[in-house]
Amino acid sequence: MRFKSLLGLLKNLEIRVKIPIFGIGCGVLGLSLRDTSIKLGEYASRLLRALEYRGYDSTGGVFQDEKGNITLLKDVGAPSTLVKTLGIEKQAGKIFCGQVRWATFGAVDKVNAQPHRVNCRRNIYGAHNGNITNTRELKAFLSKDGHTVMSDNDGEMLVHAIEHYFDIELNKLSRKEQEIKQNRLESMRLAIQHAAKQAVGSYAAVVVDPQTETSWAIKSGSSLYFGIGIIDENRFCLASSDLTSVLRFTKDLINLREGEFVEYSADNYQVYAQKDLIFRHVEKDDEIYKSGQKIEKKTIRSKLRAEDTELMPPFEYFMDQEIHSEIESTGKLIKMFNGGSNTGRRMREFLHKNGFDKQLVKLSDKITTGSKFSQQSKLYEEYINSEESGKFFQAVENEYISIFNELVKENFVDKYFFSSEKNLFIELAGSEFDKKRLLTSKALDSLVEIIDVKDFSDKVDLFIKLLKDTAKAKGVVYSIACGTSYHATKIGAQFFNEIAGFEIIPILPGDFRGEYSHSIKDSDLIIGVSQSGETKDLIDIYNDIIHSELKVTRAVIVNNVNSTLGQEKSDVAIPIFCGPEIAVPATKSFINQITIFYYLAIKTAEMKIELLRENNCCEKEITRIEEKLSLHIDNMQKIPQLLEATLASTDDLINELAKKIYLEPSIHLLATKISGVAMEGALKIRETVLNHSEGREASEFKHGPNTILGKNTVFGMKSLRSLYKNIVNVIDEVEVEAKKRGISDKEVGKIIREMFNFTYSQIMPFNLSKEGTQLFKDMVGKGNDFECMFRNYPLIYITGPEERDVNLTISQINTHKIRGANTYVIAEYNEKLFQD
Repeated sequence: MRFKSLLGLLKNLEIRVKIPIFGIGCGVLGLSLRDTSIKLGEYASRLLRALEYRGYDSTGGVFQDEKGNITLLKDVGAPSTLVKTLGIEKQAGKIFCGQVRWATFGAVDKVNAQPHRVNCRRNIYGAHNGNITNTRELKAFLSKDGHTVMSDNDGEMLVHAIEHYFDIELNKLSRKEQEIKQNRLESMRLAIQHAAKQAVGSYAAVVVDPQTETSWAIKSGSSLYFGIGIIDENRFCLASSDLTSVLRFTKDLINLREGEFVEYSADNYQVYAQKDLIFRHVEKDDEIYKSGQKIEKKTIRSKLRAEDTELMPPFEYFMDQEIHSEIESTGKLIKMFNGGSNTGRRMREFLHKNGFDKQLVKLSDKITTGSKFSQQSKLYEEYINSEESGKFFQAVENEYISIFNELVKENFVDKYFFSSEKNLFIELAGSEFDKKRLLTSKALDSLVEIIDVKDFSDKVDLFIKLLKDTAKAKGVVYSIACGTSYHATKIGAQFFNEIAGFEIIPILPGDFRGEYSHSIKDSDLIIGVSQSGETKDLIDIYNDIIHSELKVTRAVIVNNVNSTLGQEKSDVAIPIFCGPEIAVPATKSFINQITIFYYLAIKTAEMKIELLRENNCCEKEITRIEEKLSLHIDNMQKIPQLLEATLASTDDLINELAKKIYLEPSIHLLATKISGVAMEGALKIRETVLNHSEGREASEFKHGPNTILGKNTVFGMKSLRSLYKNIVNVIDEVEVEAKKRGISDKEVGKIIREMFNFTYSQIMPFNLSKEGTQLFKDMVGKGNDFECMFRNYPLIYITGPEERDVNLTISQINTHKIRGANTYVIAEYNEKLFQD
C-alpha cells in the first residue's frame, strides 16, 4: 500500500479488503444430451463449480431445449454463488454451453461475461478459454463489416468471427441448400478453419449451431478434454477445459490434440483438423492432415478414477491433501527406480512358483488391450468364475493369505497397487473387495507393473544415451520450463552439477528465445519439463526447434505422457508418476520432478564414469564421483521417509511461523545456493495467500533489494492497525486538550482535518482561531507520526547443511537484521544458526 492509498484511507477512515480466490485462466464447457432432461441445470452446476478454480470473475451458461428455445444466464461472480442466484441449477434442456472467466480482455462486468450469443447474420452461441491477442483488430474488422459487437471480450470476437465466416459460407448456397443439415455442418467447419487463420493466440472454445443442435469443441493451444457416456440413461458428449470435471461424468475419452476440433451431438462425434497439421513421431511415420480433413479417433478409457480427484478426509483443502500425498507419490517413483515394488515382486515370484504366471499374463494382455470396460469386465469375470481361478485362490490361501491379511490392514488398494493400469484392476475387483477378487487384481497389477518398470527403464536408458551423445559431441544441454517446473529445473541443474559434474542450463522459454535460440546447434539437447505436457510457451519453443531442422534432440519430463509434449514433440518422454494434481499450486509434481532429476543425475554420474574410462581420463576424477554416488543412492531411498518425518515434526513450528507472518504485505525468501527452492516457496505464497513474496539467492539481496528494510512505503494490515490506533489516540488527546482550552467542538473537527492534511502538504492552516492554531502547533507532531507504521520486514532464509552455506547465511542474517528484519530460518539443525 503506497502513500496515496493511505491518504484515501485517512480521508474515509475505513478499510475495505477483498481477498479473491486464485484463478489460472478461464474454463469452457459444452454438454450435449440425447434427450431433454430436467436435470441439465444440475449437471451444468456441477461442471461450473468444478471449474471455479480456473476463474471466478464471472459465470455463465446457455441452455437450449428440444424446441430450440435458448436461455442465456450470466453475471459477475463465482460459480458457487451464481449457479443458485442465476437459476442455473433449475434449468432443463438438452444442450449446455458454459464458461467461468478469469478476465483478460474486457472489464469484469456482465457484458464481457461469457458465453456470447451472436445473431447479426446467423444465430450461434459459444464461449472460449484462452487469450486472443489481436482482439482489438478483430473487433475493428467485425465492426467495419457491419457486425454489432457488444463487448471487448476476446471470447465474443472468436464466436463473432466464426459467425462471420459461417454466414459467408452459407451465402454460397441457395436458400434451399442452406436448410440441409450436412451443408450447414460443412459451412461451420469451414468457418472454424477461417476464424483460426484470423485469431492470433491460444484458446479452447465451444460453439453451437442451435438450428442443427450441433456443437463444436476446438483445441487451439489451450487445454480441452472430450468424453462420451451415459448419465441417468441419457447418452451425452461433454467437452471441458478440465479433465477432472469430465471424469466426474465418464471415463471414456477421445484424445484431442492441438489444432483439432470435434463436431458432436449426443449420439455422434467426428474429429477434424482445424489447420494443416503434422504430428511427428519417433517410432512411426509422421501423421499429415490437411485443414478440414477427418481424423479418425477411438475412445480410450481414462486410467484415473473419480476417487483420485476427490478431497478425502481428514483434509479440508486439496493443497494440504497433496502435500501429504508426496510421501506416497515419491515412494512409488523410487520403487520404479528400484525395479518395482516389493509386494509386486513377491506376487510375481508366487505366480511363477505355482505356475499361474503364463495364464494371468494372457488375461492381463487381453484386458489392458481392450478398449471397452464391458469387454474387460467380461474377461475378468470369466476368469473369476473359472476352475483355474479356484486353484489360484486355494494356492494363495495356503502360502500368501497371511501376507494379504497383513497388508490389508494398511489400506491395500491405495498403497499396494502400482501399475499404470491399477485403477482398472481396482474397478474390475468391484467395490466389495472380497479376498479372491482383490488378490486376482493384485496379481494382474504386479504383472503390468513389471512392464511399466521396463518401459520406464528403457526411457531412462535412452535419455542417458542422448545425454552421452551430446557430451561426446560437445553439445549444450538446456532444461526449459515455466513456473514451478522451472524452479525444479534449477534444482535439477544443481544435482547434475554436484553429483555428476555435468552442466545443464536451466532457463525460461522467453529467456531461451532471447538468449540462446540463434545459438543452438546440431547435437544440443533440450530437456523440457511440464506437469501437464501442454505448456504453451514450451510447445512454441519445441515447434521452433522442429522447424529449424537442426539435429537437436528433444526430451521431456512430464506427468502426462499422452500430452502434446509427451506424444508429439519429443524423442523421449520420462513420466514423473505423481497422479492428478488437483490443487492449483503444484505440490506433488514439484517434489516428483526434483526426485526424478536426482535419479537422472545419479544415472548421469554412472554414465560419466563410463565416458571417462572410455577416454582413459583421470582416475582421481572417477574415484571422486564414485565416492559420492553411494551416498546419493542411499539418500534417494530415504526421500519418502524424510518427507514423512518432516511433515510429522514441523507442524507446530510451521503454524507458529504462519501466525508471525500472517497479513505481512511482502516477504523475501533467501536461499544460499539453492535459489530454486526459495523461488518455489515464494511462488506458493503468492498462489495461496496472494500477497507479494519473492525468492532469490541470498547474497543478491544486499545488492539493492535490501532497501525494503527499515523505513519504506510497503504497508500491510498490521501497519494500518498501528496507524489506526495512533489516529484514535491523537484524536482523543486533541479533544481532551481542546476542552481544557475552551475550544469549540466545531473547531476541533477542523484542527483534526488540518493535522492530517499537514501530513501530506506541510502547509500551515490559516482558517483556525488563535487558540486553535496554537493547539494545532502543539499537537501536529503527534498527528504526523508515521513511525508507528514501520515494521521489521520478514526474511525467510533457506540453507543446506554445508559449512560454507551456513556461514554465508549467518553473515546475511547479521547484515540484515540490524537494518530492520525479522529472521526465520529453514535448515537442518545447526548450533551456529540457532544462536544467530
